Amino acid sequence: MNARLPLAQTPNGAAGTQRIIAIGFAVVLVLMAVLAGLGLVHMASLKSRMAHLLAETSFKTESVYTMSRISRERFASLGLMAMLDDPIDRDEEYMHYLQQGSTFIRVRDRLIEAGMSPAEQAVWERARVLIRQDQLAHDAVVELALAGKGDAARVRLLREVRPLDAELFALFDALVEVHREADRAALEAADADYRRAAVTTITLAVLAFVIGLVVARMVARRSHRAESALSLQSQAALAAAEQLSWAASHDSLTGLANRREALRRLKLLVQEVQAQDAQHVLLYIDLDRFKIVNDRCGHLAGDELLRQLAEVFTRHVRMGDLLARLGGDEFLVALTHCDTEKAAQIAETIRDDVARVDFSCEGQSFRVGASIGLVHLKADMDAAAALKAVDTACYRAKENGRNMVHIAGEPTTHPPAVDGSR
Repeated sequence: MNARLPLAQTPNGAAGTQRIIAIGFAVVLVLMAVLAGLGLVHMASLKSRMAHLLAETSFKTESVYTMSRISRERFASLGLMAMLDDPIDRDEEYMHYLQQGSTFIRVRDRLIEAGMSPAEQAVWERARVLIRQDQLAHDAVVELALAGKGDAARVRLLREVRPLDAELFALFDALVEVHREADRAALEAADADYRRAAVTTITLAVLAFVIGLVVARMVARRSHRAESALSLQSQAALAAAEQLSWAASHDSLTGLANRREALRRLKLLVQEVQAQDAQHVLLYIDLDRFKIVNDRCGHLAGDELLRQLAEVFTRHVRMGDLLARLGGDEFLVALTHCDTEKAAQIAETIRDDVARVDFSCEGQSFRVGASIGLVHLKADMDAAAALKAVDTACYRAKENGRNMVHIAGEPTTHPPAVDGSR
């Protein structure tokens, strides 16, 4: 009886071991499947959210900057109407002024249709009231200008329109800042979500590893293969995360740094100036007559021209310099450890190279220009003040004839006469 007992128990023991192996293997497979599914689902969700965030923010920010740019151009158009003596020239400029207004309305409507958060809505309500006041002031200046009362129109332009425009530009900047705050909040939420998913993934991986040690060698071998597959998935996830990180700091059209990355780098340069007395120079480049390409050949042609011009700009920057697309047809260059004289020479070379670009589309040939503002970074500037100063210098270049380099704080020098249309 005692001699038979082990024999009787052997089949039961083998069956129990097989059940343990089968159950352990099944549990490991289930855990691995859940782990892989969570990883894929989380990465897909994170990618989708980041892509949507980038697209929405880029659209809204570009819309606000477009509205700001159009407002500046309308102010310049009003000034030109007030200075023109020929009624026909005034009428032509007035039509251009109306076209700018139509473009502003279209951009504004698209921005509103995109939806606004309560913070954006609060800023926009103030901007909308100010836009109405500004338009009334514009209408009064237009009426005086078209009536041939140029002096009165200029006085009203400077006393009424310019202060309103300055307030409006400040609100546009505030709206962009709201967009940046929304970006930061969304990124923080995405980071928290990623950490939670990582904890869950690690927990499941550890549990699967423990079970793999308990079950038979066959289960361990199969678990090893599953872990190898998971390693490949993790590498793919890391590659996707690196791609998203690149996309968050670069312009998808030109491959240059985007506005967010430019501001981050600009803050570092300002800190170097303040801490080390380093010499850095900013160039703000706004293309002239670029809108004509978009109007006649479409935005795809305009995008191709922007890519070609980005290559032109790249030839004039060194390792350590900054080259960024701020949006639309506006670019920022930071020439590090460079004095103003050398920077001015580089700016003139860039302007000349841009003017030499002969862009052909649909049997038409186009040449654009570049209005460039130049500012030498100073210790008393922060990043916002530096960007505003170089933007103002670029605006002076446009205001004083376009296709020229204007150095902040120096008298304006005019280049050879060029077509002033945008």
